[in-house]
Amino acid sequence: MAKKVTEVDISGFTQYLAKRSRPNTVTAYIAALRQWVSWLDGREPCQETAQEYIDLLEELGKANNTIVLNANAIRRYFKWLKASIFLDCPSVYLGTPRYLTKEQVYTVLSACRTQLEKTMVTCLFDTACRVSELLELRTDQIDWANKLITVTRKGGRLAQVNISDKGLETLKVWLETRKSASTRVFMDYTYQDIHATIAELSKRSGVHFTPHMLRHSRAVQLLEDKVDIHYVQQTLGHRNIGTTLNIYGQLRPIDLKSHIAPW
Repeated sequence: MAKKVTEVDISGFTQYLAKRSRPNTVTAYIAALRQWVSWLDGREPCQETAQEYIDLLEELGKANNTIVLNANAIRRYFKWLKASIFLDCPSVYLGTPRYLTKEQVYTVLSACRTQLEKTMVTCLFDTACRVSELLELRTDQIDWANKLITVTRKGGRLAQVNISDKGLETLKVWLETRKSASTRVFMDYTYQDIHATIAELSKRSGVHFTPHMLRHSRAVQLLEDKVDIHYVQQTLGHRNIGTTLNIYGQLRPIDLKSHIAPW
């Protein structure tokens, strides 16, 4: 059973999140956690009380997205406490992911002024990794010979990810120019640092995008290149093929025409 939630716990959890998540995510998760703590009214936080709260939100008719956000905030909190819980909650509507065309990616790369910008954009698109996964990357997790990097996926599991010659070259130049002995490839940069860097680059390039859109863009480009969706699933690190299908597997009616044989 996890320890009782206190203001100190929430403060520490906020600092933990701030290094790994977008500012909006931090704000939303902390707000959700505070509401749960208020509802607990002194009761011990555990699997049962967490599920009871999620069930209550569903009974109150809260939107699925809201319920899932609360569940994710609670799960993340327990992960911070080095505990894990399972919460049964409804599916969230993800909508159509926004992505960049290859031409737009090249436009963004042409607008890069620093090696950090170029390395981040190249590696985020090339590997389809999340920002948090790249920020945790260590120098000894780059397999130069086999063109692989080992990243820490959601849930703390390690996974090997393919990286192209272009991605390796940008990493090589970055490591040579960063002037640091840190074992972390991107040293002490935080998500907020990278988000701000990408936001500035987005304005400069004239192409509106976020770090996560580069991950979506890579997945869409792979599918457009006729890569089997099971390989796309492995590239993205999804545990379940259903997650990949839910996000990227729905074709527009106009796109279906090329897959439906005439009769």
